[in-house]
Order: sequence, then C-alpha cells, then structure tokens
Amino acid sequence: MQHMEGNNQCVIIQDKMSIVVPFRPPSFLVHPNKTQCQEQNKEQRLLRCGLTDVYIKPECVCSFHNVYEAKYHDYSSCPHGEISDDVTKLKCSDCQKYSLNNRGPCINGGKLTCKGDEVAPHITCECPPNYQGKFCEEKIENVTRLCDKISASSAIRLTNCDSTKHECVTYSRTRKYVYRCRETETSQDRQGLPLCIDTEDITVSPEVKTSTRTSTTTTTTESSQRNYYISESAVQSTTPTPAVILVLVVLKLWFIN
Repeated sequence: MQHMEGNNQCVIIQDKMSIVVPFRPPSFLVHPNKTQCQEQNKEQRLLRCGLTDVYIKPECVCSFHNVYEAKYHDYSSCPHGEISDDVTKLKCSDCQKYSLNNRGPCINGGKLTCKGDEVAPHITCECPPNYQGKFCEEKIENVTRLCDKISASSAIRLTNCDSTKHECVTYSRTRKYVYRCRETETSQDRQGLPLCIDTEDITVSPEVKTSTRTSTTTTTTESSQRNYYISESAVQSTTPTPAVILVLVVLKLWFIN
C-alpha cells in the first residue's frame, strides 16, 4: 500500500497582465509644435496634408500612441484646418502605409492585420506569444506563488485565489487540504513543489493477482479400449473347446481299458 500525505507547501501559477509600451508618447501629442513630423519634399510613403506642400512622416501618422489615444485627443500633424492624418478616419490599409515598418499601431512584435475597410481605431493586431490586447500592449506572464498549508478555520477570512492577486486561499482537488498563498508581483522559486490542487492523498491498492487452475480430465482412449478387448480375448482363448474335450475323454477311456 502506497500513501502520500498532502505537502506542507505547494504552489499556484497565475497569469499576470501588465501594459507594456516601449516608448513615450511623441511630443506632438503633448505639445502643439508639429514641425518634427513635417517634411517639404514629396516622398512616396509620406502623407500629404490636403493641398499644401506639407507631408507627414509615417511614424507621426499611425503610431501606437496616435491611434491608441485617438479617443482622448484630436491632434493632427498637419497645419491647422488640414486633417489628412486624422487617424479616426484613416482606413487600415492607409494606416499600414503611413506607419513605421508598416506595422500600424501594433507594438511588441505585433503584425497589422487588415480585414477590410475598418478605420485605424478599429484595427486588430496579430500578437506574438505572451502578448494580447488591441495592439499587443498587454503582456501576460506566469507568476508562481508559494502557499503554506493551514487549517480550514484559518481560511475563513481569506479570498479565493481565483479572484484575487493578494494573499488568498486555495485548495487541493477535493478541498481536503487548505493553503494560504503569499502575495507577490514576481515569480517565486518553485523549489520542486507540486501544484496545490495536486496534493491529495494518493492511495494505490495492491495488485490483485488471479491464477487460473487447469484441470486435466483422464478419459478412456480408444487405445485403452482396444487393450481391454485384447485382454478379454486372451481370457476367452484359455477356455477349452468341445473338440478338445472329446479328445480328452477318448484318451481317458483308452487308458482305463
């Protein structure tokens, strides 16, 4: 019989989401001076401001901050009255064209995926592993938290770990064991500990071996039957025949005379 008691310590692994934006908002979203984004020469990938001779650099048109913050501002890098770079009206294909590396507002390695005529604020990005969000701005990390076994009465004041990142309570699979998990923002050393949900007793019954008895039935074979008949014939052959008896009687009378 094998038996394993629930551990005094175990771990839970939770997802942690954080906003990861690798650069600060461009100054033209904060200050009215937009000259850093403007060019006077005509290049194929530059957006023209209306009928003027002002062209806007791609990184100033459909950058992450310009699109992500579009609902909070109405800035334009074009001169006053010219709104050719108004990202709330630019189609996805235009945003892809007038953006750095043709990624549009996608960051953290995300790829722009235009599905139709959606405008820039409705763009969706194809995000690499461990990133999500509209423009891949949310990073998902696995956080390992150490937990200690406690009594059931001590868990009354604690919130279940499924609904909080703070100090919380979690249980083994059938709630036989109770654990208090420590609050942390970074992963703790797992130290080879099992997941709390997997700390139930494991009982293995001894292997039951079954044996099969083979019974052998002895039957009278044809050979034994044949031997029986032969023996019977031998016994029968020892019995005198009438002719023999007659000869014996004649011989007996001859010796008497």
